[in-house]
Amino acid sequence: MFSDIPFTLQLLPLLALTFLFTRLLWSYLHLRHIPGPLIASITDLWRLIDVWQRDSHNTHTNLHAKYGEVVRIGPNTVLVSRPDIVQDIYGISKGFVKSEFYHVWQNIVNGKRAASLVFTTDEAQHAKMKRPIASAYSLSTLVEFEPLIDSTTAVFLSRLDDLFANTNKVCDLGTWLQWYAFDVIGELTLSRRIGFLQKAHDVQGIIASVAANFDRCSVLGQMPWLDLWTYKNPLYLYFFAKPVSNPILLFGQKLLQDRLKGWEAEPTFLDVQDPALETKILHGTLPSKPDFLSRFLQLHTEQPDIVTDRALLTYLFMNINAGSDTIASTLRAIFYYLLKNPSTLQRLQTELSTAASSGNLSLPLPNWTESRTLPYLNAVITEALRLNPALALPLERIVPATGLQIGTTYLPPNTIVGVNPWSHQRNTQIFGSDAADFRPERWIESSSEQIKFMEANMLTFGAGKRTCLGRNIAMLELVKVVPALVMRYDMRLEDEGREWKVLNSFAVRQEGLDVFIRRRE
Repeated sequence: MFSDIPFTLQLLPLLALTFLFTRLLWSYLHLRHIPGPLIASITDLWRLIDVWQRDSHNTHTNLHAKYGEVVRIGPNTVLVSRPDIVQDIYGISKGFVKSEFYHVWQNIVNGKRAASLVFTTDEAQHAKMKRPIASAYSLSTLVEFEPLIDSTTAVFLSRLDDLFANTNKVCDLGTWLQWYAFDVIGELTLSRRIGFLQKAHDVQGIIASVAANFDRCSVLGQMPWLDLWTYKNPLYLYFFAKPVSNPILLFGQKLLQDRLKGWEAEPTFLDVQDPALETKILHGTLPSKPDFLSRFLQLHTEQPDIVTDRALLTYLFMNINAGSDTIASTLRAIFYYLLKNPSTLQRLQTELSTAASSGNLSLPLPNWTESRTLPYLNAVITEALRLNPALALPLERIVPATGLQIGTTYLPPNTIVGVNPWSHQRNTQIFGSDAADFRPERWIESSSEQIKFMEANMLTFGAGKRTCLGRNIAMLELVKVVPALVMRYDMRLEDEGREWKVLNSFAVRQEGLDVFIRRRE
C-alpha cells in the first residue's frame, strides 16, 4: 500500500514526531531545576488556559505556597516572589526589558502599530515618548486638576442622592464607581465627561469594549505568536480590521478633531440639588482648568517631530484607558474592604469627622492638601492598593545577558521572569503573618524601616523607570472621592455574607458590590 509513496515522504511523520519530542524535551530540560507544574514546563498552553479561567491571581498565590519563591509557569517563564526582588528585576539600569506579552496590547491604527507609553517594549522609544509629557503628571501640577475632579464628583454625589440615598433602592456601587472613574478621566483629559453618570449606562459600549480587550489580550499574551496569526495578521488587518476600531480611540479622535476646529468645552456638570455643591459650581470654586489635551496640543506645537498626530491619539488613549479601569478596581476594593470590616470603617469615619469639625477637612468636596495629611485615610487607601493591585498578572521582563541570580537559583539570559503583584503583596515575609488580611493599621504601627521595606515591595503602580506615569493623578482622585463618599453616606452591603467575585484579565474587575446607601445625619 505504501510502496508507491517515496521513502522520503514516508519519513515525514517520523521526522515530525521526532521534532516534536525533541522540542518538548528541550522545553522540559531548559529550566528543569525550577519547580512547578509538569505540564507548564512543556507548553505555554497551561498558563494560557489558566488566564482564560480569570483566576490566575489565586493560582499564582497557591503556586508560591506549594513550590516556594521561584516557580516555573512556562517552558521559558518563571514566577518570582521574594523580598527585595522588585529592585533586582524592575530597578533602573538593570537591563530587563518588557517581554512580547506587551506587544499583544499595542493598538492598530490605520494598519500600523501605535504602541502606547505603557505597552512599548523599546526602552529608547519609551524614553522619547515620556520625556515631553512627564511634567504634566508631576506632583506640582496636581492642584490644577482638582476643580475638574470636583466637578465630576459633584455630579456623582448628586446622582447617588437622587437615585439611591432617598429611595431605598439597591445601588450597584461597583458599576457606579466605574462610571465615575471613566467620567473623571474624560474630564481630566478632554474637559468633557464621557457621559456615564448622566446617562447611567455604558456609553457607546466603551466599558464592555475595554473589558473584551483585556479578556482577549490577557489570554493571547501568554502565547503572543497567536496574536500575530490572528488580530495582527496582515490579511486580517487589510481585509477586516477598521482603521480605528477601539471606542476609546474613536471618542478621543472625535474630541481631538472638535478641539482643533475651535470647539469650546460646554458646561461639564448637571443641575445638582445640594446647595453646597451648587454654590461651589456656580460661584467660581470649580473653574475650568487646562486639561491634558490642551497640554498635549501645546507640546504638539512645540515638538511636532516627537508629539506627532499619532502620538497625540496614543497619549489620549493611554490616559483614558489606563486611568479608568484601574481606578475603578481600586475604588471598588476600598469600599468592599471597608464594608466587610465595620471597625475599620468606623475608625475612618471618626478621623474624617474630627478633621471636618476642626475645620481641617472641606465638605462636601475635600481637597488634596487636607486629605493627604490624614493618616488613617491614607493607610486605608494604601492597604487596598496592596491587597487589590489593579493589574494582577506577572509584570513580565526578559533576563539580560548577565543572567539573574535569585538566592541559589540561576535564571539564564532570555528567560521571561515576572512578579505577580497580587501574590507578591501577600508575601508574609514582607507584610507579616496577617498579609492576607485587610489591616490598614500596618501602615501606621510599623516602624519607619518596615514601612519603607513594604513600600519598596509594592508593585501596584509598577516600579523603576516603568512606574505608572499617572500614579499622582490616581492618588489625587482616591484621597478626594473616598472621604467625600464616606462622610456623605452610610452604606451597608445588601448581602453581608456574600463574597464578591474577582475576575482577572490582567486588570482586576470585581462584581457583587451591591449596597444600600442613605445620607448621614
